[in-house]
Amino acid sequence: MRVQIFAFFVVILFVSSLARAEDISNKKWFWGYGILSSDFSDWTAEDAEASSLTFSKMDQKPIGFTVFTGVPVSKNLDFEIAFEAHGKQVSTGSVSGATLNSKSDTYGIYPSLIIKPENHFYGILPYARLGFGVGWSETSTTKANAVGVFSNPNNTKETHVGSQLVYGVGAQYQYSDTTSIRLDFKVNKDGQTDYINNIDNGYIKKDFRTIGLHLVHGLDTASDETNADPLGYSIGIFRGISKTDARMSGGNYSGNTYNLTTGAVVTTVSGSMTDDKTDVSNRVMLFMPINEILDLEMGIVQYGMFKSRSSNLGITGGGNALTGAASRSVTSLETSLSYPISITPEFEISPSLGAGVFFVEDEIYNNLEFNGVGGTDRGPRSTSTNLNFIAGIMGRYSFSDTIDIAIRYDYASDVGHSSGLGKGSLSSASIGIITNL
Repeated sequence: MRVQIFAFFVVILFVSSLARAEDISNKKWFWGYGILSSDFSDWTAEDAEASSLTFSKMDQKPIGFTVFTGVPVSKNLDFEIAFEAHGKQVSTGSVSGATLNSKSDTYGIYPSLIIKPENHFYGILPYARLGFGVGWSETSTTKANAVGVFSNPNNTKETHVGSQLVYGVGAQYQYSDTTSIRLDFKVNKDGQTDYINNIDNGYIKKDFRTIGLHLVHGLDTASDETNADPLGYSIGIFRGISKTDARMSGGNYSGNTYNLTTGAVVTTVSGSMTDDKTDVSNRVMLFMPINEILDLEMGIVQYGMFKSRSSNLGITGGGNALTGAASRSVTSLETSLSYPISITPEFEISPSLGAGVFFVEDEIYNNLEFNGVGGTDRGPRSTSTNLNFIAGIMGRYSFSDTIDIAIRYDYASDVGHSSGLGKGSLSSASIGIITNL
């Protein structure tokens, strides 16, 4: 609950800070809210390693909500940022007299660009959307008669953070001079879970979709959006490659592979651990000039999920578990001072130095001692929140009066904690689109 409240207020503070900008500018901001229906039907019991359970209930409660704000960048482009709640997934299953009840809630912050034609068609404005989401899920599990059946008979509560590319289409009907009704469809590409399974080497990526019906306020079609005075700051969305130098695995794994239905030992595997220390990073950034020399950079970044697994996967089929694995997910809030250096009238380079609050989730799976059901034994988890120094450099090319193209490199030192998968440097190289507001 604390995570989604924090994220909700991040968006609200963002909205209020932008609203205050109207005091110094006639830039026209819009805002909206609505209901969402989310489709997670591609996810199955096998994905969660719960195929051993006999389910009496597997329900989606797909109705959620969204609140968002945006600003026209040009006649053909808007920038938006939204907070979304995607409803709830509920399941109840049993095995050998034990029962398991699981509830999952999913949330996200979504910055995106809206590409649209200049004119309405019979009062309707179609558009396309491209952006990304920084999302998280909260799962609580309660158990009964679980001793001797589940290897972990205790109730559990977990939060997982991830990010994904988002794209979609929609249409707005101009109900009045300042209010529109919007129908919105989005695809969250490759939503990722770190469940261990015999699919995709143990890490499952599937899409989920949302359909929303929203009211949008503050869109004044009688005014010329592009004649507003500039606010003097800009917002960018970036996507790239991230890399960690943390030790991740610790070197080797040796242990049993279990049949998740019977609990019997199938075989014993041993071997070295191999690390996948790269993943996809997503970031949204706000750039604000402080004076004629320095700019302030603020951003939220999801660096992805880094993985380690046994070179002998130990997958025997029939839903049996991958043995010897670990994963690390990193999310941060970052603030830096940058020093823009003009190379040409269209191109500048900005070195930056600052600090970030890094939330690190480590999970280790190499203790898979199952007693019949594998999905309830997830291994030890370690979370840490630390302040780390960050440095970066960005090249920014002015593509037009309202759009810049940028590439950047960012570095953070000693991210993580020794109680999990260790400390290590974290870096990312990304490309992005910056909208000048």
